[in-house]
Amino acid sequence: MYKVLLVDDEPLAIEGLQLMINWEKHGFEIRGVCSNGEEAIRMMQQDRPDLVVTDIRMPVMNGLELIEEARRLEHESVLFAITSGYSDFNYARQAIRLGVSNYLTKPVDSTEAEDMLERLRLELQEREKQEQIREYTNQQRIKAFLSAQIMGQKDSSEQENSDIVSRLNKSHWTYLRIAFQGDTQQACSVAEHMASETTCCYVIERSKGIMGLVWGDEAPSEIGPSERIKAFAHLLMSNMQDNDCINISIAVGLTVSTLANLSDSFRSVKEVERYLFFNQERLLFAEDMEPEILPFDPETLSDVERINDLLENGSADELSYAVRNAFDIFKKMKAAPELIHIFSTHIMFRGLSLCKELGGEPHALMHKSASRILKGSHRKIEEVAHCLENFCLDCKSALAILRERQVGGIQAMVAEYVQSHYKETFTIQELSERFFMNPVHLGQSFLRKYGKGVLEVVHDLRMEEAKRLLQETNQTSSAIAEQVGYRSYQHFLKHFEKRTTMKPLEYRQKSTI
Repeated sequence: MYKVLLVDDEPLAIEGLQLMINWEKHGFEIRGVCSNGEEAIRMMQQDRPDLVVTDIRMPVMNGLELIEEARRLEHESVLFAITSGYSDFNYARQAIRLGVSNYLTKPVDSTEAEDMLERLRLELQEREKQEQIREYTNQQRIKAFLSAQIMGQKDSSEQENSDIVSRLNKSHWTYLRIAFQGDTQQACSVAEHMASETTCCYVIERSKGIMGLVWGDEAPSEIGPSERIKAFAHLLMSNMQDNDCINISIAVGLTVSTLANLSDSFRSVKEVERYLFFNQERLLFAEDMEPEILPFDPETLSDVERINDLLENGSADELSYAVRNAFDIFKKMKAAPELIHIFSTHIMFRGLSLCKELGGEPHALMHKSASRILKGSHRKIEEVAHCLENFCLDCKSALAILRERQVGGIQAMVAEYVQSHYKETFTIQELSERFFMNPVHLGQSFLRKYGKGVLEVVHDLRMEEAKRLLQETNQTSSAIAEQVGYRSYQHFLKHFEKRTTMKPLEYRQKSTI
């Protein structure tokens, strides 16, 4: 609703304006009434209206003097409409000089008044639209300018950016980077809302799982910039956790005193992120860290060949132990995260290559276990270790099936079919017809070879996929049940609880802690 102030020294005139005109219909509400110009000026200072409807002839300060005084006090955005029982051309001429073109003759005609309100409403809406466009443009220019400062790019057009610099008149600047998993839109919304509520804070970097903020502040003398940025970062973390943003970590760079040094704050964030990779903490500040060089020793890659050999020839237990042992060494020596990424990538590419050499299709294995590490999206060393171990075990299992298929085992072909079609509904009878086998013999031979019946393997595969979806998506349990192949949610629930001893919601909550 647009705010209206009525000004007239005649109570009956005020009452007529209130009762005869349907203000709300046109998006206006009367916020106050005054009997003279001086009183109106005081009220405008307290609660700036969008429209002032004023009589011309009033004691103390008349309507035209009121408009002149309002302009002098820089109430430039306020619209004025004049009501008067006088048709003196001199009044009209003065009103036009003051920029007022809305004139109602007393007694006010309601139809004429509402026509005027409709015009004014459209004018105010257009003003708001143009203001939003200007503000958006300014925000984008500021973000582009700050991005350039962060990257250390010196903009030669200093005169063009002088208005931006004047708006960014803060004495302390800090770069923060948020890393998270889960709903990107939700996380961005929380951070952007908090930035908008802060005097000088801009979201200038956004990608999948990453947001970067520039925080500027003019700290009062009794509260240092260090305490203020820490309070802001803690509140940001709390707000994101309260809004179900998953696995959040925030790296806070050094606070610098000029925009020209903002790139120093950005570089310090990169160092903080390396420490977050090894720590359980979710919020770290560059100023609290001791300088330390994380080793980048290629000798630490020596375990790659051992793990690759175990992929082909070792047992699952030996493989798991080797991966965990390598990461224990990484944690003790605090190896550079980039080196750990190279280590993991080498192993994954070798596993995918072996799969392809044996005639397999590595895309499913890539999607299931490898893609997140290859994208470098893990924020903690434990996450990388867990994902690499799972990949190795999945890869070893896939290689075993491929080798069996190469020697012509019909059961391996059935297992491969089940692996690819477990989300579909089929019976042992349908499988036996597909592979030209007696259904009883098929079921018994499959059980002897793999230690589990066909349907049990189907349920196991569905449960593994359901657990992945519960961890990595926000889909409801019922939607996941249907997606992995269950027509009955109760049937899904029965098998899920049997294998995990938990309900789906409990599993999701536990897995995201």
